[in-house]
Amino acid sequence: MITKGNRSGGTPIIINGVNKPEELIRIPFTSQSFPEEWMQNLLYNHPTILPVQEIEPGFAPLISIGREISTAVGNMDNLFISPEGYLTIVEAKLWRNPEARREVVGQILDYAKDMAKWSYTDLDNRVKVFNQFWNNTSDGLVETGKKRFDRDEAEEDNFIDKGSRNLRRGRFLLLIVGDGIRESLEEMVDYLSQTPQLYFTLALIELQVFQLGNDTNTRLIIPQLVTRTKEITRAIIRLEGTQPDGINIRIEADLDSADSRRLSLTSRRMTITAEDFFEQLRKNTDQDTVVFAQRFIKDCEALGLETTWNSSSFGIKLPDPLGSGLRIGIFNVDRTGYIYPGYSQGQLEKLQIPVELSYEFAAQTAALIPGVGQNPKQKNTWNKYLTLHDFQKGYDQILKIVEDYVNQIKKHSQSNSE
Repeated sequence: MITKGNRSGGTPIIINGVNKPEELIRIPFTSQSFPEEWMQNLLYNHPTILPVQEIEPGFAPLISIGREISTAVGNMDNLFISPEGYLTIVEAKLWRNPEARREVVGQILDYAKDMAKWSYTDLDNRVKVFNQFWNNTSDGLVETGKKRFDRDEAEEDNFIDKGSRNLRRGRFLLLIVGDGIRESLEEMVDYLSQTPQLYFTLALIELQVFQLGNDTNTRLIIPQLVTRTKEITRAIIRLEGTQPDGINIRIEADLDSADSRRLSLTSRRMTITAEDFFEQLRKNTDQDTVVFAQRFIKDCEALGLETTWNSSSFGIKLPDPLGSGLRIGIFNVDRTGYIYPGYSQGQLEKLQIPVELSYEFAAQTAALIPGVGQNPKQKNTWNKYLTLHDFQKGYDQILKIVEDYVNQIKKHSQSNSE
């Protein structure tokens, strides 16, 4: 399934005190104002400009680990990794370049296929080569990550394990980034929803580049998500061969019975982040807990709630009924199988909804579960985390309480708007 962004918009202006507002001028696609190398450097030095959290939460935040990284099929423009070991490949194109419209999708897919043959050592060595040439250091992946995030030894081992696993499975985020995305390129990615591929998500991101009058040194850049593959296509990826140069990738669309049973647990396809969460939850608990968690999500979404993901947990949240963009936390579930009420007080206060509603919600749900009580200090939560197994004991009644809680919030929101 492809999700396309809304690219309509007006002209940005700068208002400086009482001075006359000044319009920013968008640099035309056909302009020679900057080369592709400028865009690559921009992304390397400022990776937060890419809206990765919106696309696949587990891939954020981005850590730059190299530019012009060599593969058997060419050089990747930019390569990033997250603290959780997820890899993001970026191909930066200026859309005055005809290649951007004809070949870039196939190009970035070829990079992903080649990377799926790499070991962690292969990746680490490429990062070292980049750092030696550009940064005058011999830092590998772990050292590069350390300069961005503090880690202990256990976290480093986990980072290496996840990075290795994501390489084997081809769990990548592929980003095509340009100064203007043409409709023809958007149409080129449509086939990805129907074709078995690696476990990747692909997105097109437009960087709208503006300048103020004739000032070419000061630019405003507005990133915009144009198109993304919302669901991953599931297939079995088989790596055949023992020597690096002799490995072949074979993609099989037919799943064996075990995989079919596992993937049929949900009626819809999942993002990479969600799939990884359930894999970890299965390892930490059991298959019955995974089935219940998926049922819980489906039941909550039937009540108008949303599920937000990261690699270690998911949240059940209520979007502000008045459309402010705020989300009120209802429950959080972590990958070890524990559940606890969401931290909602701040959101309720901003929306001018009585926080006492969350106190009552915590008290009512706690009363249904033996051994659990309301936290006397933080009244909008429980006095301890609860396993999903124990949570099931009062599940039907809890769902009713959730529904009532949601309706009360909506009622107060409506009153505030009148």
